[in-house]
Amino acid sequence: MFKLIFSLFFFTTFTYAFISLDPPVIGEKEGLDAEISLGAKYSSGNSDEKKMSLSVKGEYHAKEWLLYLISSYTYGESNGNKDTNDGLFHLRYVHHILETDYDYELFVQTEFNEFQEIKDRNLIGANIRKKLDLPFDKFYVGVGLFYSYMEPDIISKENPVHKRTKINSYISFVKKINQHFSLTYLGFYQPTLDNISDYRIFQVLQLNTSLSKTLTLSFDINHKYNATPYHDVEKEDIRSSINLKYKFD
Repeated sequence: MFKLIFSLFFFTTFTYAFISLDPPVIGEKEGLDAEISLGAKYSSGNSDEKKMSLSVKGEYHAKEWLLYLISSYTYGESNGNKDTNDGLFHLRYVHHILETDYDYELFVQTEFNEFQEIKDRNLIGANIRKKLDLPFDKFYVGVGLFYSYMEPDIISKENPVHKRTKINSYISFVKKINQHFSLTYLGFYQPTLDNISDYRIFQVLQLNTSLSKTLTLSFDINHKYNATPYHDVEKEDIRSSINLKYKFD
């Protein structure tokens, strides 16, 4: 496990700043809180490389529901040439289903990724999630559907506009190792409803070290796989980063 983590650390792109991806729990607290995460890399010599990333998260908790948003942006250059430019905005409403162990979720998302030829990818959907009683501090599974509209930078026969209805399934958990160290995982599997060979996988593993009540240092590994990307775009993308996160109380 640790050999894999360190291999990914040294041989993947050192970008992306992710906020803490702990699954939010209804009724755990009330009111508004926020978090900001910064990541950066600079190198010069045989190769000149600059990377920067910023993520923010806001949450509002009520007794029976919660609302949260996530926004992130990443930019990078290598030897004076831009090689990274992507961003995402996600808004989600979660409400407890009375007298059950389930919550329902409604969400919208928009994103772009210049180097995957994605001008716009817009989602709207709904899930049902359930908290499982497992030896973790938090463990949720969810399943639902969403509609996806994806437009390339230049529309062509090889790169058409894609309009799809997809199944959305995910696992999200947190495991505290001790008072200062925890592990967080979020993983999605998203096949197209009428063609399961057309699917996406998105997963993030975070190793978090608490520096203070409000400050956290994390090592994040991000993995994306798209079975049917646009023409001449790689199916797989792996990135890693060390990020400094500040939580506003």
